[in-house]
Amino acid sequence: MKNVKTVLIDGDEISYRSACACEQPLKWDADTWTIHSSEQDMFQLLESEIKRAMAETNTDRYQIAVSSPTNFRKEIDKNYKAHRKATRKPLGLASCRQYLIDKHMAVWMNDIEADDVIGIWADPEQNMIWAIDKDFLTIPSQLLRPSGYLRISEENADSNLRLQTMIGDKADGFEGVKGFGPVTALKWIQKHGDTWQSVLDAFLSKGLTEEDCTRNARLARILRNYDEKYNWQPTY
Repeated sequence: MKNVKTVLIDGDEISYRSACACEQPLKWDADTWTIHSSEQDMFQLLESEIKRAMAETNTDRYQIAVSSPTNFRKEIDKNYKAHRKATRKPLGLASCRQYLIDKHMAVWMNDIEADDVIGIWADPEQNMIWAIDKDFLTIPSQLLRPSGYLRISEENADSNLRLQTMIGDKADGFEGVKGFGPVTALKWIQKHGDTWQSVLDAFLSKGLTEEDCTRNARLARILRNYDEKYNWQPTY
């Protein structure tokens, strides 16, 4: 693990974990249950997460990113994360986000998600990402996940992005090539080459279109520059 000056923290991730951990069920009588949370408990957990991130990456500097209320990916695909509207968010999630902004100068940028902000900040020589989300595997970076430390080259990041494009991401609401899980996608790349043309051929082989492939790639791509949200697309 190379020494770094700053640890990059996904504020959405630690907010969600802290808010979920603090939810407590309460039975009032034979018929009535409610769920409650303590804001102070949530804020204490956030502080613990930030301290843990610095300790595990051996740095005393951090930057936190949170998502914008608006998201450019919904302009690419109106169904992006639409299924999450039916899922209840943990109590206090919005308060956790605001706490990080007010107390820790968490940054958000118009129309992009927290992981995009981190992707823009990422510099393997200057900082390290501390996060769980698999999407960070598509960013050239130093990355510390619970499973261990990774140094991801631009070549590795691009390869991981091509795999993600084929697999899709059900958590974010977009499907990949029918029948292509991680194993099948990797075998396809090994047989047909690790190129965007190979990825496109996988889509075409299942009756999908170049437009389908490009849409998936744009949805899966974590930004490495703010302007990419307007014009990045794979080169076939």
